[in-house]
Amino acid sequence: MVGRVDYDQRLHRAYRAGRTLSAETGRLWMQALARRLGKTPSPRTILDLGAGTGRFSAMLADAFDAHVVAVEPSAKMRAEAEQGNAHPRVVYRDGSAEAIPTAAGEFDCAFLSMIIHHVSDLAACARELHRVLRPAGLVFIRNVFSGRLDRIRHYEFFPSARAIDEVRLPTVERVRAAFAAAGFELMALDPIEQEIDASLSAHYERLKLRALSTLELISDAEFEAGLARMRRAVDLETAPAPVVERLDLLTLCRSG
Repeated sequence: MVGRVDYDQRLHRAYRAGRTLSAETGRLWMQALARRLGKTPSPRTILDLGAGTGRFSAMLADAFDAHVVAVEPSAKMRAEAEQGNAHPRVVYRDGSAEAIPTAAGEFDCAFLSMIIHHVSDLAACARELHRVLRPAGLVFIRNVFSGRLDRIRHYEFFPSARAIDEVRLPTVERVRAAFAAAGFELMALDPIEQEIDASLSAHYERLKLRALSTLELISDAEFEAGLARMRRAVDLETAPAPVVERLDLLTLCRSG
């Protein structure tokens, strides 16, 4: 069993700087959601589940001119969100994927970014999302999945982190099955390539912050060894190039 990560311990302090996305990458994801929404009316209310420091909450509100309820179980992550990502159409609430603190049928869609592997009861999460979404509401799951990790650059330097993630990340099929049992249909699985950093050197500076939850689960010695490997690669790089990684956008539709 892979250990759980407590964001109230240290990660809340490193998360904003260590997980920031450029405006261009943010637009890339909003455009990906818009494509899947198609010609349906723009969502009026969006659930940002596992919102963390709110890095997507304000973005969702602006992109779709929507009201966003951002649910996050970590008190210190919520405090960071309220301080750094306040927005007139975003409200931050305490809650979890298995107990969403909202009324039934409140949302047009839900967005889950890099949290599905933190959900202890996937079936309960799917049932809760079915409860809080309106009929034909969409769930967008932005994540990496077990068996689909080949395009994540930092695994090259932290191989033990990849081994951990192959175990702790669910497969697409496991997520699909849990949501199907709760009344959702698989709509699409879109691989999305995003630029995470402008160069390997910039990626090294990001990884040094140890803001990825997986890096909390490896030993300090493994982390330092990975940084040393990465530093050597940076020193050998003669023509800096952007670091691009592939994540997935899994879209599910509430039936009935």
